[in-house]
Amino acid sequence: EEENGVELLVSSDRPGRSEPHPPEEVIQALNVGVLHGHLGHLGTTDISTQKNVLQDEQGDHLWNLEGFYALALFFTIFIIITTCLMVLYRRKEKVQRSDATVKAPPPGHSLSHAAPADPAQRSKGTKAPSPGSMVQAELPPALAPVPVHTDSSVAIATTNHDLKLCPSPFRMKPAAGLQERRGSNVSLVLDMSALGSVEPMTVAVVTPREAAAREYLLSANRPLTRQQLHDLLSNTHKLQAEFAEIPMNFIDPKELDIPNHGAKNRYRTILPNPHSRVVLKSKSCNDLLSSYINANYIRGYHGDERAFIATQGPMVNTVNDFWQMAWQEESPIIVMITKLKEKNEKCVLYWPEKRGIYGKVEVLVSGLRECEHYTTRSLTLKCGNQTRVLQHYWYTSWPDHKTPDSTLPLLQLMAEVEADRRAAAARGPVIVHCSAGIGRTGCFIATTIGCQQLQAEGVVDMLSITCQLRADRGGMIQTGEQYEFVHHAL
Repeated sequence: EEENGVELLVSSDRPGRSEPHPPEEVIQALNVGVLHGHLGHLGTTDISTQKNVLQDEQGDHLWNLEGFYALALFFTIFIIITTCLMVLYRRKEKVQRSDATVKAPPPGHSLSHAAPADPAQRSKGTKAPSPGSMVQAELPPALAPVPVHTDSSVAIATTNHDLKLCPSPFRMKPAAGLQERRGSNVSLVLDMSALGSVEPMTVAVVTPREAAAREYLLSANRPLTRQQLHDLLSNTHKLQAEFAEIPMNFIDPKELDIPNHGAKNRYRTILPNPHSRVVLKSKSCNDLLSSYINANYIRGYHGDERAFIATQGPMVNTVNDFWQMAWQEESPIIVMITKLKEKNEKCVLYWPEKRGIYGKVEVLVSGLRECEHYTTRSLTLKCGNQTRVLQHYWYTSWPDHKTPDSTLPLLQLMAEVEADRRAAAARGPVIVHCSAGIGRTGCFIATTIGCQQLQAEGVVDMLSITCQLRADRGGMIQTGEQYEFVHHAL
């Protein structure tokens, strides 16, 4: 613009003529115009640049918000879809497992409540005896002599008192190494790991294998003299093999038709066998849960009905049930063979220091006597206008995860309990519990019955005693180490 302006104003129309200088006013005007032109040009450029930058920043900000919302919506939809797929998959797996475990009875199949007379039919599993028949009074006790079957599937030891093992049609895998962890919650779950291969005795449809296991528990026996008992202890391999043959007789949870009974079980795999379980008296017949307690009646020597009650260690929500059972059954003695805590909780403190009220039962501690291995408390129970006396023995010398080094403390406890039972006014069952109510509890009851048989007959049949205990409550005498310990005590 400057060059054109100058050329326009100062160029000569005629070549060769002298070019006069423009007036000073014109030059100043041109300078001012040029300066304003430059400033105008620069201002326009700066404003345009700033406008573009602001537009870019506003565009980036809008793009970031839209992208964030889009990503959030995408992940939300993705999570919802994934969750729905996982729920559907788990429901499908649950349905498949339930379909696989349900055993539908064949059409027209019915159970007989009487055992078949033909042993061959029993071995084949046809028309097996009913679940409740094992503890009915009309059946001969498990300790009574049983004739030898000719069927090879169920061979019973002969009466020549030899040390030949009694073969079982129902063989269990030996629980190796479980005795080191018996006192823990994990050990109880591990001990139940063979539950799939253990047929319960009280099922709707009895398979041949289940019938053979039932027959074994009802008839297996091997009486031993004192000398044979000593000889057997010198060969513990045979003893462990014999223990592995005995069916555990755990029950399926579906056999307990009691809603929400799991809340009253210390261990979910240790359940009371239905045919012999203790039923608490309840005001309402429809309230099944209030009548439930994880406890079983246990037969004594010569099959005496309800000589013992084997139960789990009371829990916080079952203490009232425990004392209701003690009052209802008129029990003269309670034997506790566990500490309150052994790494994990084994039992709650269910008795008072001096006086306590548990439901409708009032408990008073009237005496305390401490021995080296156990503590004895004299308790007075009151319910309404009635009063009873009960002895509580707390045996604390059973080491965690092991068996005692000596059997003398247990024998001393057993002798004192037996003397108190005979002198007691109440003739109810002796309540025995540990934590789960099968291991140490089974050892104490089996030792008591074995000593009574040994003193009365001069022989002892621990195989038959163990089968009788497991027929009443599954898993009694929990490990091979405990089985060996009972033989040492005898």
